[in-house]
Amino acid sequence: MDWSAFETAWHDIGCRTLTDLATEFPDERLYAAAFHLFYLDGEEILSPALAANAESAVRDDAGYSTRFAPPEWRWDVLAAASEAMSPWYRRLAEEYLAPATTEAEQDAAMDALETAHDTAMAGVCRAMTTTARRGGVHGSLPRDFVVVILEGQRGDEESGLIRKSVDPQMLPTVPELTEYLRQLDET
Repeated sequence: MDWSAFETAWHDIGCRTLTDLATEFPDERLYAAAFHLFYLDGEEILSPALAANAESAVRDDAGYSTRFAPPEWRWDVLAAASEAMSPWYRRLAEEYLAPATTEAEQDAAMDALETAHDTAMAGVCRAMTTTARRGGVHGSLPRDFVVVILEGQRGDEESGLIRKSVDPQMLPTVPELTEYLRQLDET
């Protein structure tokens, strides 16, 4: 797999999707986008969902905030982005998973694919954040806009995925995300 081309494709599709969203909803203040709903089994890998949220959609109820909970976001699945990336995910399954014939080979293939995919998606997040902060997505996005992997289904791995997907120099510019990480680390 040409992971550089994969990252470029996700970056370009993700940025276009966010541009379209910001253009369609000019009165909303988008503060973040996230990749979530990662799926991989012995036969297929599916495109994660790209989600986005606006400040107006954040809810805080009895100590629970939806700020970094993509399933609760206003745009929890921006389907056009995932659909556009589907051919790439078919290729990943063909390259990594199809050749595995034994259970041990399937396990090794899934581990290798998950590691490579996580690394690539973290790179996509960092690149999209940089592009957005430089005004390359839409002029209405705030200077602290961030794209991040928020995969609560992965439990203990979530904080590592967040740290991998947000440049360490940019993390302090998003204090709410820094606080969310602190809370994850305490649990």
